Amino acid sequence: MNKKAKLWLAFLVISAVVWLGAINVRALIGNDLLNYDEFSFRTSIPPDEENWIFRMLSHSSLLIMGAYAATLFFSVMFLKKAQLNFRENPWLLMCVILFYTFVPVEVYTSYLDIKFYLLYLNNPPVHDGLLKIFGERIGFLKGVPWIALLSYYAVIVIAVIQPMKKSLAVLEEEKKQQMEEYSYKYFMHDEDDLKEEYLK
Repeated sequence: MNKKAKLWLAFLVISAVVWLGAINVRALIGNDLLNYDEFSFRTSIPPDEENWIFRMLSHSSLLIMGAYAATLFFSVMFLKKAQLNFRENPWLLMCVILFYTFVPVEVYTSYLDIKFYLLYLNNPPVHDGLLKIFGERIGFLKGVPWIALLSYYAVIVIAVIQPMKKSLAVLEEEKKQQMEEYSYKYFMHDEDDLKEEYLK
């Protein structure tokens, strides 16, 4: 990798750490709204505490959206500048698939986060609307955002281990073996008429 690719990679790592860290913080804050034994909202939260929870959720959502946008941008720039061969680095292809597959999910949930934040700014006297958006956010597509989060952590593991990485020499050897396997060699026999013409 050249210097520009390494620079974009450094930006990518920093933004990804901030993004995933903010997701975990928001999840811990959001748990204060839920009953631990079942998926339902607590009804005995004091108004001041509930308002503080919604305030922290809205602010952490802004951080998550900004960090995700930065991570997405830096990842595109890194792939563009690094120009790594996916055949030599199948692990990178796996990371790309796992990360970009959930872009539509992140875009829609970001839309819900924006709705949540704008509604919180209006300071509604009743928090039913905020609870509805929050419930839709965490239960979107039967929990797909949580599957996405597991995929992001899988990307980290794959990037560290780098399975199935191949050198250029190995790829050339595989290509040579493949050509030998699928190539056709004609062996002339004594009774072959073409053999006499070939020997002339």
